[in-house]
Amino acid sequence: MGFKSSIRSRIIINFGAIVIATVVVLEVLFVAFVQNYYYGGVEQILKDRVNISAEFLNRYFTYSSVEEKAKFLFENNISSYDNKFLVQILNKEKIVVMDSNGLSEFSVLETDDINDAFNNKITIYESYSEMTGERMLSASRPLLKYNQIDGVIRYTVSMEKVDREVKNYILGGLALGATVIIFFMLLALIISKSIVNPIMKLNVVAKSMAEGNFDQKAKKIYDDEIGQLTETMNYMAEEILKTDKIKKDFISSISHELRTPLTSIKGWSETLMMEESVSQNEALGMGLGIISGEADRLKDMVEELLDFSRLESSRMKVVKRKINPKHVLEQVYRQLQPRAAYITLSCNKIGKDTMIMGDENRLRQVFINLLANAIKFTPAGGSVQIEAEGQDEQIIIRFIDTGLGISKEDLPNVTQKFYKGNQTMAGSGLGLSIVDEILKLHDAKFYIDSKLGEGTTVTVIIPAVTE
Repeated sequence: MGFKSSIRSRIIINFGAIVIATVVVLEVLFVAFVQNYYYGGVEQILKDRVNISAEFLNRYFTYSSVEEKAKFLFENNISSYDNKFLVQILNKEKIVVMDSNGLSEFSVLETDDINDAFNNKITIYESYSEMTGERMLSASRPLLKYNQIDGVIRYTVSMEKVDREVKNYILGGLALGATVIIFFMLLALIISKSIVNPIMKLNVVAKSMAEGNFDQKAKKIYDDEIGQLTETMNYMAEEILKTDKIKKDFISSISHELRTPLTSIKGWSETLMMEESVSQNEALGMGLGIISGEADRLKDMVEELLDFSRLESSRMKVVKRKINPKHVLEQVYRQLQPRAAYITLSCNKIGKDTMIMGDENRLRQVFINLLANAIKFTPAGGSVQIEAEGQDEQIIIRFIDTGLGISKEDLPNVTQKFYKGNQTMAGSGLGLSIVDEILKLHDAKFYIDSKLGEGTTVTVIIPAVTE
C-alpha cells in the first residue's frame, strides 16, 4: 500500500492542509497589520507635522513673505523631532527657498504632493533618493499670504529604518509560521501513529487469523472505537475456535461411527458375492459389486476425514525411520496399476538408493493420493508417469499426467481443505490438504504445475539422509 492511500497519509495531509491554510491566512493578516501599523503611522505623523507647521505659519505670519516664514521657522521653530524630517519651503514658482539643512537650493521641484498643495490638497508622495536609493515619503501644505497661496511647506522622511523594521517583523512572522507548521506536522505524525499503529497491529493479527491462527489475540491499547474493534476480533476468534472444536469433534465422532457399518457392508457384500446363487444372477452380482465398490470409496473418505481430524487437532504422529522411497513407490505403483487399465502407467527406476527419514505408511498414503489423482483425472488413452531422481541431499519425485489439468484460478487453492476445483468428480476435497500436512511433518514440500487441458506435474522434494 502506497503512502498516498494509507490512513496515516490522509491524516497528515488533511491536518497539514488545515494548519498550512490557517498559518497562511494569519501570515497575510499579520503582514497587512504590520505594514498598515508602521507605514500608516509614518504617513499620519508626516501629515501631522506638515499640518502643524503650516497652520502655525499661516496663522501668525499670514502677512510675511515665504522667505521670512522660512527664516523664522528654521531659526526658531524646528524641534529635535523635526530633525528626523527634511523640511523644505518653496515659493509660488516651486523653487526651494530654504530647507532644514540651512541650504538655499533655488531648484525647482514639481512632484505630485507639491502640485496638490498648490491646489489646496494634501497627499503622500513616494520617491527614491538619487544619492542613496532610499525610499522617501513626502507631504506638502500651502503657505498663505493675505489668504492667497504664496508657497508650500514640504516634509520628507526616509523609510529605510521603517522598511528594515517591517522586513524584520515579516521575516520573524514567517519563521514563526514555519515553526508552527513543522510543530503541528510532527504533532499530526504522532497523532496518526497513535491511530494507525493499533490498526496495523490489528491487521497483523487479522492476517494471522486468516491463516488459521486463532489462538493469537489482539492487544487492546486504547478504550475507543479501535479498542472495541480489538475486543470484537478477539471475541470472533474465540467463537471460531469453539465452532472449530465442535466441527473437529463432530468429524472425529461421525468418522468413527461410520467405520463399523461400512466394515459390515463391505464384509457382507463380499460374503454374498461368494454365494453360488449370486454367481447365477448377473444383476444381483453387479449390484453387490457396486455396493462393495461404494463401500471402499466411502471407507477411503472416512479415513481421509479421520486423518483430517487428527491433523486439525495435532494428533497425527509420524514415526520416522530410515527407509528407501524406491520400495514404497514400487509398492504404490503395483497397488494402483489395476486402476490404470485404460491409460499408460509407467514408473522409471531410481538410479541410486537414496535413503530418507520418514514414516513409511504416511508416505505411502501421500504417494497413493497423488498417483490416484493423476489416474482419476487422466482420460482414456492418456498417460501417467512416475519419475524419481535421487540426489545426495534430497530425492525428487514427480507424478506427470496428460489429464484434464487445473485452471489458473483453481491452482492456488487446491491444497485448501474441502476445496474441489472440479465439482463433477467424486471426492472430499481433503486429499491434497492431507498430503501437504504429512509432507510438512517430514520437512518435505511439493509443487503443482498444471495447464488446463494439457496435464499436471506434481513434484515432491524430500530431504535425504546424510551420512
